[in-house]
Amino acid sequence: LYEGNELFAMSSGKYTDKLENLDMSTTSDASGSTANINGSIVTLGVNDRHTYVKATRENFDNNLIMFQKGSRYFPGEIHCEAKADKTLANWLCEKELGGEKLDRSLTEGYTDYVINGDGNGVFPKDWVNNTNGDTFMSGDTCTGTEHQQCRNLKVSDGSCYGKAEQSCIMSTYINSYCEGSEHLACGRYTEFYNSSCLGIGSAACHGGKFYNSSCEGKESLACASSTYDNSVCVGNHGSACTMSIFKNGSICYANEEGSCGDIYNGEGTHNSTYEDTSCCSGEFCPDYAPDCDCDIDPSTGQHKLSC
Repeated sequence: LYEGNELFAMSSGKYTDKLENLDMSTTSDASGSTANINGSIVTLGVNDRHTYVKATRENFDNNLIMFQKGSRYFPGEIHCEAKADKTLANWLCEKELGGEKLDRSLTEGYTDYVINGDGNGVFPKDWVNNTNGDTFMSGDTCTGTEHQQCRNLKVSDGSCYGKAEQSCIMSTYINSYCEGSEHLACGRYTEFYNSSCLGIGSAACHGGKFYNSSCEGKESLACASSTYDNSVCVGNHGSACTMSIFKNGSICYANEEGSCGDIYNGEGTHNSTYEDTSCCSGEFCPDYAPDCDCDIDPSTGQHKLSC
């Protein structure tokens, strides 16, 4: 399978994760990227970082990984993985096969040993509950499936998917994307620079700071209580962008009634504020918000009060 994928890459310019694309015969027990060969599960792995063929066996505590020659990291290398808590599995990789232990593994819960190669590539970052402020780059993705996973991160050219409450929070996103599908996911003390947040869950992206960025709120309070600096909020729910500060030419798109204006939370009415040349666009803008179609007063740089 390894050689077959090398031949495929030579002819097509890319690797494949579909067995059917390889000019070779496999077992009948094969589907998509996985085949069962003599009791071993062999998988084609293709992504922008690690392209490989991986062999595992049920009830066996070791994996064999052969990275394709065109893999971005560890090209042409052969690695042995051992379950971290299994002494015999680690002995096999390190002593019997002469592997050199590395500090990370491609497979969670395993220790990695390089058998062939220098092992100087890069493994995926450990995103879960990071408190060190590490930076994750080049398309790294974190998916938070548990409470407060993927928090306190610096994300550059990456993405975070908040699928659990308060996941992907307290982070900095640069040229990146955050999607919050649960309560407060992607929100709370989170900053966005040239980035975007999609609030699918209630209060997702809530309380963020947006700089040259955008937030789209599809649920209640999804982009609310935020600060927008030369940024955009798209209110596709009745309270999506409420209680926010818009400044430095920011725009709020009021696509639903109340989405860019006030909200009453039991303690009083909380308005959104529009500073500098910021404005509101759409038929549901609050009366006090400058209309984006209005003229700017050249002497003050503000929207004319008549608007």
